[in-house]
This record gives sequence, structure tokens and C-alpha cells, in this order.
Amino acid sequence: MNSMTGFGRAAAAVGSRRFVVEIRSVNNRGVDVKVRGRELDAACEIEIIRAVRAAIERGSVSLGVREDGAAGASLPTERIRAMHQSLETVRSELGLPGPIDLGTVAAFLGEAAAEAGPALTWEALRPAVTEALAALTAMRAREGAALAADLRARLARLAGTVEAIKAAAASLPTRAARRLEERLSALAAEVTVEPARLAQEIALLAERLDVSEELVRLRTHLEHLNRLLEESAASGRKMDFVIQEVGRELNTVGSKVQDADIAALVIEGKAELEKIREQAQNIE
Repeated sequence: MNSMTGFGRAAAAVGSRRFVVEIRSVNNRGVDVKVRGRELDAACEIEIIRAVRAAIERGSVSLGVREDGAAGASLPTERIRAMHQSLETVRSELGLPGPIDLGTVAAFLGEAAAEAGPALTWEALRPAVTEALAALTAMRAREGAALAADLRARLARLAGTVEAIKAAAASLPTRAARRLEERLSALAAEVTVEPARLAQEIALLAERLDVSEELVRLRTHLEHLNRLLEESAASGRKMDFVIQEVGRELNTVGSKVQDADIAALVIEGKAELEKIREQAQNIE
């Protein structure tokens, strides 16, 4: 199981230049890949997207390629002076205000270098992209393991809440029947109820309060979620669906059983389920 959050970084030497590939991923319902790099040729960008999609099933991925200026030699002072002079001349001719600063010079130098140099090819960047993707997937796997551990603990607490609801619901029909009999006893002087009719009403009341089927489905859903946590393939979408089913069953229990103690347990279960939902949204 993998998280959708991760980071990977690698470098590639292209001639005398050194380029850094950085890749980040965050949560997303599907897979979305954005590639940034001024010197990438079109075929290289397509191959990068293919490589990312082959490695990742869900997540919003941003991959950037930049030249590592720290790996270069000393500053090209002559080129800087020449560019500054050229820009000052153009500024003066156009009557533009203010002097040319180093930021403007650096921007024009970068544009000139990008236009002058050949576009980066897939063959040149393939090793760095592969290494960065490996680092990204390794981090996503580590994050996924931590998420799985947290989710197991939360599912265990939710399973305990379901068992508490089961225990409280077991005596609910008896308590409801006793309350009904007490109310009828108080009205005995005014209302006459046949024993057979009373037994029928108690049976109907017990049927209305019976949540055994909902509790069985709840336990089944929780077992399914635990099995999904063991899967190595992407399971985030499956977990989203099962979590919705758990929420529906809890709502049904809460609406059928008009009991303060059970209502409190249902609220506790729904609060834990919401935390599980939030964590599951981070899973690939």
C-alpha cells in the first residue's frame, strides 16, 4: 500500500552541463502529470509522462527539470557585462526608466542559453527520471506503511464500538417491552389490552429495533477494509467505497434504535469513521 504523497530527486550529466530532476506527488482522485523544463523536447516530455503513469496509479505529480548552476564553473563575467551593456543600450534607446539590474540580466542570459543549447532528449534524461521515480515510489511506500498502521488501529477502535453497540442492542427489545408493559399498566383502568395483542405488539417492537443484520454487515465491511490494507496494489478507491457503506450502516442503526446509549456509540463510531475517511484519501 502506497501513500499519494512523496518526493524524488536525481541528477543527469549532459555534456558539460548537469541537470536536476525533481518529482513531487500529492493527493488526487486520478493521476495527473505536469512536466516543467524549458529545454525539454516534445518527445522527451511525452516519454516522461509515460514513465510516471507506468509507476503511479493515483496522485497529482509535478516533475521539473532544471540546470544545476552550482555545478558550473565561475560566473561568466564577460558575458554578464556584455548582456548588461546591450540591455542598457536598448533601455536608453526606448527611453525606459531605471537602470538594468542583475535579475534582468540573469533572466536574459537564461533565455539566451536555452535558445542556444540543444533540447534535452529522453535518452539523456532517462536515468535521472528513473532514479527520481524510484525515490518517489520508495517514499510513497514508507508513507503508505505508516498510514496502514494508523488505519489498522482506527479500524480496531471502530470494531470495538460496533461490538459495544451489539451488546447494548441485545437487551434493547426486552427493555422496550418492559417500558410498554409499564405504560399499559398505568392505563389499565382506562384501557383493556388482550394478552395476545400485547404479545404481537412486543414482537413487532422487537423486530423494529433489531439491528443484527446491520451489525453483521458492519463487521463484514470492517474485515474488508482490513484486507484492503494488506493489498500491495492501489486500493484507495476501493476503501472509499467501503467506507461509504460503513457510514450508511451506522446511520441506519442510529435511525432504527431510539436509545441514548446506542446513539452515543453511533456518534463515536461516525467520528472515528471520519478520521479513517480522511486518512484513506491519502492512499493510492
